[in-house]
Amino acid sequence: MMKALIYARQSSGKDDFSESVEAQIANCKKLAAKEKLEVIGVYKDLNTSGETYPVGAEEIARLDSAYVKWSCSQSTKKDFRIGLCQALQKLSEVDFVLVNELTRLYRPINGSFLEGYINQLLKENEVKVLQVQGGTIDLSKFDQQLITLIKNQILYEDLQKKRQNSINAFRIKRDSGMLCGDAKMHGIRYLGNGKLEVIPEWIEIIKFIYNNICAYRSYRAIIRDCNERWGKKIFFYQSSIYAIAKQPIYCGYQYNSQGELIKNVQITGQEFISFEQWQEVQKIISHKRAVHHVRAKKHWLPLSGKLYCGECGGKLICLLEHGKIYYACNKRTLDRNHANCRNSRIRFETGVRGEPALYDAIYPLLSIALIERHKKAVEILNDKNELTKYDVELKNLSAKEEQLHEMFLDGLATAEQLRNLLTRNKARRNELLKKITLLKNSNMNDEALQDLENNILGKLFDDLAAKNLPQSIYESLLNDAQITATCYANHVEFHTLYGSFCLPRIRSSNRLWMPKWELSLFNAKTNGNSVIDKNTHITVTYFTGIKTEFAFGDNLRIISR
Repeated sequence: MMKALIYARQSSGKDDFSESVEAQIANCKKLAAKEKLEVIGVYKDLNTSGETYPVGAEEIARLDSAYVKWSCSQSTKKDFRIGLCQALQKLSEVDFVLVNELTRLYRPINGSFLEGYINQLLKENEVKVLQVQGGTIDLSKFDQQLITLIKNQILYEDLQKKRQNSINAFRIKRDSGMLCGDAKMHGIRYLGNGKLEVIPEWIEIIKFIYNNICAYRSYRAIIRDCNERWGKKIFFYQSSIYAIAKQPIYCGYQYNSQGELIKNVQITGQEFISFEQWQEVQKIISHKRAVHHVRAKKHWLPLSGKLYCGECGGKLICLLEHGKIYYACNKRTLDRNHANCRNSRIRFETGVRGEPALYDAIYPLLSIALIERHKKAVEILNDKNELTKYDVELKNLSAKEEQLHEMFLDGLATAEQLRNLLTRNKARRNELLKKITLLKNSNMNDEALQDLENNILGKLFDDLAAKNLPQSIYESLLNDAQITATCYANHVEFHTLYGSFCLPRIRSSNRLWMPKWELSLFNAKTNGNSVIDKNTHITVTYFTGIKTEFAFGDNLRIISR
């Protein structure tokens, strides 16, 4: 008696049971009985795509550019198929592989190796594919192999069209203010037929979370209170609180396909959070309650997230040793292979005897932010003369959209043409609106620019040269200059808005420090006072013992000697 194995697969559903898979197996068993085949094994993959490779073929999948591109475009991680792997390992023991139809075995992506990989294994083992729907396929015969290839191509193109049509249908529905499919969110129940319902017992919970976030309570305190009050039925994590806080459906809104807020028509009349409160919560969570965290901090850490390890490229973390702040790579504590990461350890604060550390070495680079602030002020002043031009361009964008929309309604333009125009115009409109709002709210004029040059920026430069900046100003200039650093054993590479350069780490008293520096400003139009304008030339000199020069534009020079 000839032997066979059964393979079944479904693409979506539960991970532990599938009626579809059980039905496929039952159909295959009936066919085996009819054909008098001995079934030696039944293998299945649940909630798995037919485009995926079997376990054991990971290296081939990695080299398959079509598969890699497809995998990267998926919203969820696609696992390799363990059931298919087990079935393929048994090919030498059987004569047939029984499937409901060939797409259960694979749905090859156009250009993928998957189909050829599985077909080659079937041919090598002289195994035929027996379908419940479609008959027998003998891949050792060229004509059947060719027919199978053509059928798979047709199926793939048909599936792509169906997927695209489904995506378009969902996009249209979503843009009309409807949530599609099952509403996977806390406190909302999907009733089917496009209807949503607020779950009454969740109203108190969600209101409690919103009120506490608006009161600037910590997430940990909110989570603790939620679990104490409602933890018997639902256990809350920080991700749960964040998901609830970000969800606009509670105030009657949703995001459309372009990521814009629009009114939801399904929840109208059931809103229980005001739009104003939802907006307030978004401000708090997006800015991470910066003001309150700064007040709570014991140490000021402006460089956190801006320093990198020269050995592994990972971000440095802050350490407190004997009351002194250091930045170091923590990978060396997680993996012995990263022992060299200890070389990137660097001190943040000035030494007891005034030895310059990382904090000091960055100080003169903050002058980049002063130059940039002056440039932006000049740009705003020049743009004010173009304000009317921007208003006209904005009106022209709207006029073109209205014109094409009328053509669409008259059947003279397609939905795709309208969508493409709206997509192209969106970026430019947002840019214009941002610019117009900035210009209309700005009080910049010739007098304000002169005051900025002679007093505000000039005073900041004097404080900078004297290393006397308040912490908040230091941090603000640091962000404006876009300063980050990569730390190595013997040097630090600084990356700024104007470019990158390296400074050596200098050994003194058996410790590594940064070079000392001095700052000078030259402006031919001033009488000794510090002025930041287009004629300003700033020179930063680091005392490294090595003569080098870095030119950062017309206004800034960095030299070492």
